[in-house]
Amino acid sequence: MANTSSSKTTAWFVVGLIVLVTVVVIVAGAMSSGSNASSSSANTGFVATTAAAITPTDHVIGNPNAKVSLIEYGDFECPACGAYEPLVQQLINNFSSTVKFVFRNYPLTSIHPFAMVGAEAAEAAGMMGGPAKYWAMHNLLYAKQTEWSTNGNLTPAEVTSQYLNGYAQSLGLNVTTFDADMNSAQVANKIQADITTGNAAQINHTPTFFVNLEQIPNPTSYAQFQTVLEQALASSSASSASASSGTSSSAVPVSVTVVPGASSTITVTSTAK
Repeated sequence: MANTSSSKTTAWFVVGLIVLVTVVVIVAGAMSSGSNASSSSANTGFVATTAAAITPTDHVIGNPNAKVSLIEYGDFECPACGAYEPLVQQLINNFSSTVKFVFRNYPLTSIHPFAMVGAEAAEAAGMMGGPAKYWAMHNLLYAKQTEWSTNGNLTPAEVTSQYLNGYAQSLGLNVTTFDADMNSAQVANKIQADITTGNAAQINHTPTFFVNLEQIPNPTSYAQFQTVLEQALASSSASSASASSGTSSSAVPVSVTVVPGASSTITVTSTAK
């Protein structure tokens, strides 16, 4: 009787062990499958798209005749754009004689309810006062981003009356004319034109940057951005030398080596002196 009981115990032990091993194998397989899927997603290669050519309607700062260009598609309410702004300003300061910088509107209105009025404010300032007032409003909107864009209880009209009109006044603009220009067809058409070119370039986040019309992975530091522009300038110089020696070249190729990894929540630090 004791032997029979012992045999049953042994049998149940073996069955339990088999079940346990089977469960471990299934779980391990599931985890491996999930890990591979995640890894595959994380390792998806960056695919560069091309931006529309720069035109006289674009807002340009720096050297308008430079062979190297940096285009930013941005959203004035976007926190990531705000985080990148000091870095971009440093680039403008250091490369103003060799690079032309362009800003195009890409307001993500589905998640940023005040992005459109921000774009309208910058365009209206430019419409009234030319490039100097456009860039002054552009810089002011980013400098005061947390002031005018964070109160979700306000409407866009209230943001305009409580904040944007004051910014316009501080820049010496007539507020009545500023309001009218913000709501003008000319401003609306300019913003829509930027959005259309952004859509054509398959933009899915802000900011998105293009060097010589080719999209680049968002650099995560000033040093990386500096490297990208220096590579483009070196390519430009090589292209010019080739052209002067009799070899025609109509485009300046850009090859960037920065690591992809920018998202709309990236933290950017400037290491420039």
